[in-house]
Amino acid sequence: MAGKMSAYIPVFGVWLLGLLMGLGSQTEAQERPPRFEFGHIREQDGLSSRKIHYLLHDREGYLWIATNTGLNRFDGTHFVQFRHQRNNPHSLLNNQVYALCEDKQGRIWATFENGVSCYDKATGRFEHITSVGNKALGICKNIRCDRAGNIWFTSRDLGLFGYTTKTGVVQYYPAYATDSTGGVRTLPNGLVEDPYRPGFWMAEAHGMRYFDTVRRQFTTYMNNPRHSPVLNPNDVSALAVDGNHLLIADHTDSCIVVYDLRSQRILKRIRPDTPQDQVEFFVATIFVDRRHNLWVSTWGAKTFYIDSRTDRVTPLHHAKSEPASLGADFILSGWQQSDGTVWLGTANGLAYTNPERTLYDVYDLEALFPALTDERGIISYIEDPDGSWWLGTSIRGLLHYVPATNRLDVYRLPNKTSQYPWGMPVTGIEQCGNELLIGSDKAVYRFNMLTHQFKTIELHPAAQLVHLRTFRLIGNQYWVFGDGKQAFAYDLTRQQWKTYPIRSASTDPRFLVRQTLLDRRGNLWLDIFPEGFARFSPQRKEFIVTDTHQADYENTINSLAEDRDGSFLMATDMGGLVTYDPVRRRDTIRAENDAMTQSQSTAARPDGFGNTWVANLNLISVITAGKKQVLNFRLPINEYTTVYSACLFPMRNGHLLSAQKGHLVEFKPENLSPARRPELVLLNRLRLNDSTLLLHGQTSPIRLKSDDNSFMIEFSTLAVSVNQQYRYKLEGYDDDWKESGTQTNAVYTKLPGGDYIFRVEAIAGDLRGRETTLGVHVATAFYNTRWFQALLVAIALALLYSLYRYRLRQSARLHHFQIQMTRLERDKAEIQYHNLINHLNPHFLFNSLTSLNSLILTKPKDASTFLRKLSVIYRYILQNKDSELVSLEAELTFAQNYIDLQTTRFGDGLHIRIDVTPDSLTRQIVPVTLQNLLENAIKHNIVSDDSPLNILIYTETDTLFVQNSLQRKSFVETSNKQGLNSLKSLYRYLSPRGVTVDETATEFRVSVPLL
Repeated sequence: MAGKMSAYIPVFGVWLLGLLMGLGSQTEAQERPPRFEFGHIREQDGLSSRKIHYLLHDREGYLWIATNTGLNRFDGTHFVQFRHQRNNPHSLLNNQVYALCEDKQGRIWATFENGVSCYDKATGRFEHITSVGNKALGICKNIRCDRAGNIWFTSRDLGLFGYTTKTGVVQYYPAYATDSTGGVRTLPNGLVEDPYRPGFWMAEAHGMRYFDTVRRQFTTYMNNPRHSPVLNPNDVSALAVDGNHLLIADHTDSCIVVYDLRSQRILKRIRPDTPQDQVEFFVATIFVDRRHNLWVSTWGAKTFYIDSRTDRVTPLHHAKSEPASLGADFILSGWQQSDGTVWLGTANGLAYTNPERTLYDVYDLEALFPALTDERGIISYIEDPDGSWWLGTSIRGLLHYVPATNRLDVYRLPNKTSQYPWGMPVTGIEQCGNELLIGSDKAVYRFNMLTHQFKTIELHPAAQLVHLRTFRLIGNQYWVFGDGKQAFAYDLTRQQWKTYPIRSASTDPRFLVRQTLLDRRGNLWLDIFPEGFARFSPQRKEFIVTDTHQADYENTINSLAEDRDGSFLMATDMGGLVTYDPVRRRDTIRAENDAMTQSQSTAARPDGFGNTWVANLNLISVITAGKKQVLNFRLPINEYTTVYSACLFPMRNGHLLSAQKGHLVEFKPENLSPARRPELVLLNRLRLNDSTLLLHGQTSPIRLKSDDNSFMIEFSTLAVSVNQQYRYKLEGYDDDWKESGTQTNAVYTKLPGGDYIFRVEAIAGDLRGRETTLGVHVATAFYNTRWFQALLVAIALALLYSLYRYRLRQSARLHHFQIQMTRLERDKAEIQYHNLINHLNPHFLFNSLTSLNSLILTKPKDASTFLRKLSVIYRYILQNKDSELVSLEAELTFAQNYIDLQTTRFGDGLHIRIDVTPDSLTRQIVPVTLQNLLENAIKHNIVSDDSPLNILIYTETDTLFVQNSLQRKSFVETSNKQGLNSLKSLYRYLSPRGVTVDETATEFRVSVPLL
């Protein structure tokens, strides 16, 4: 509401100025109207229709919303919509829902244009009443459940009906027995129960009436034995009950009548202030909050707030340019939550506000002084002991604002110019008695708050040469700082200037003092660009630089304040919120920056309640006491401009005042922390892959099929005005609680069959809400049941046993087969051995007899020796023909006789040398092996005196080697190339090591394993 704005120009008559001021204050001062900031929930948020007729809060905690296009259930986040379905007789009767109530069984009753419906939460079905007797109900817009649990509703043209829940019988009560139509025209919000007597009050177009539910009788102004003053022929458009008071919207007298039901007296009549509002005061809705304030709408689409303390009627305007306004011109229903939040069903969706916990008040100085927003607006502030505020602006002079009366006075500075007719920026305001000390960039003034006169303080000559930036009053010393390495202090008593040096080694020409801070110990600190912090030393009479550390954020420090711990709070562009410990000389970029909506800040300051506030334009972040939580919100002002810097100033009451260009915002920190535990968490729906189960505060477990083991549970609290988070746990599956944050659903997939308990709770700061639980039974798939698993184990054991038996049979068959193979191999080896022996005898005998014949003719004595050795050889063969193995020593003895015979035959053409280790003599070998190898060497190689054949027999590492020089014959008559192969086959049977043959260009070697 606009208040007085007057511009003061110095004149010669001081008494005239005082007179004008006095007259202005008396004629224009008026109380500032209440201001509410509304949040909104509309169709884009899930609501079925923006036009809301009725709100009902059921006993389980859900909010039911009757709209123009269906019935909605709201849990604070999720909407469940109920609509009429043409082919479903148990769906909603009609999509136009007018009024709601809940009976004592928890069923929801609703009225429509063609009757009444009852929704049973257990079955999910609507049952309908569309006629009574032969009378169609028609449009029904009121319904109530009385203290006895019976349902009462009105038909607009017929009158009152009662439904007895025990019998299920509907009874019609016509207002006039002789009038078949009932003669009644009941308006919406026109049926309320008397809190003391068994009966209902009904608002009608031709007078109010009372119905006694025991006697089943009406009382009207024509039948008024008790002479009730409210039973008269005046039009009554709406009713409401406030404790023991009945509120009656009297359209005839354009007022709201407050009637005491106990004393049966009219206490007062409430009317709007303006004549036009009185004429249009045709009330459609009366909602009473718990502090007895009224929220009223008229059929002329006007909404009012009526303060119960003053009965002041304040219009609640809807403006498209103000998103935090009511959002509509008409409300049809209201409900107040336990935390004080008022919910209003409007013609444009749900609107909610909490008048008991308003976080801030906005003071619109722009409306009083539009030129205030031409530049940066308000930039400095001081609070007067009388509760008024003195404000410095960027180019619009000095302001004096009285928030109690919404009065604004503007004073031009003496340094005004043609470009700046109100004066240069007022960057500092300090109060000393009845005077204000005003600091500007090139001047300092004393302003008398009684005479409203400015007096210039002549600056120190050095101060006249610099740009002045910051000012501070300490005792009777007025300190002035700006560009350069000098500080100036003005003694208000002596009216003299003193200068104090700032000891700095910086040579940067941009050197300046940006901020000052007087800490709780009385130390005066300076924020110096570009060097750091400096502290004043009273002993040395100078400022000493204490920290020259240069971080990136130090180039963009916008504000400086001290927190409860004695650390400095700095708002920066690059680092967000930064804390500096002047004792440890350590800075910290606050971790809370990550939780803030803004990455830079222009102001940071603690309040008187332990919270820290950070501002950047109209974005506000609050770090609550104990750093437990970060709250972020946007002020509904200055949405289309960024040409200003938000400031934060401390107030005497512990609040903070934020300068927002042409607005002032007073933050109320005491309304930050929740005064009570969070609301109960409501379980909304359990969503499956192909269906959805609606939850209604079930006490029995939800039973799911085995293939429904993946689901999502929706939950929320009906507490939109409280910033709270959630955590949940599925008992029997989750080991620990899961922190959900602000997410309001829990998803589980592929759960094994079993019984689970879903637990969820809300958290607001340090407070935890009451836990909500839901039992969930997931049926076990047949393949996971114990009997099926036991069957599988039995089958597996049977298969294993069968496999074992099969392996045994196969193993026996394999063993038998291996024995047969071994026998066959042995028989084969024996046949080969005997073939070898048989092969040896004829050749050897033929050659021996030929040699013997030659010796008989030439050397008879040698022939006798030859014949004896030949007989020894054949005796050895005959003795060992049945032996598989003989010792190497016996074989060598036998071989020596053979060698002697061959030496006799070939003479110097054959050289055979034996080099066998003694420990090898006991090893075994196949009989006649050496004889066969020697014969093989002699048979395939040339043996002559010119080319003697050299044969070496030796042993190495369990192996016998027979090596001969290689001088092959071109043709061998009696060779069938089977001798070595037969020997190899024989040894392959007897030993894992076989007979090997190595041949080079000069040598031929056969290795035989010793057994």
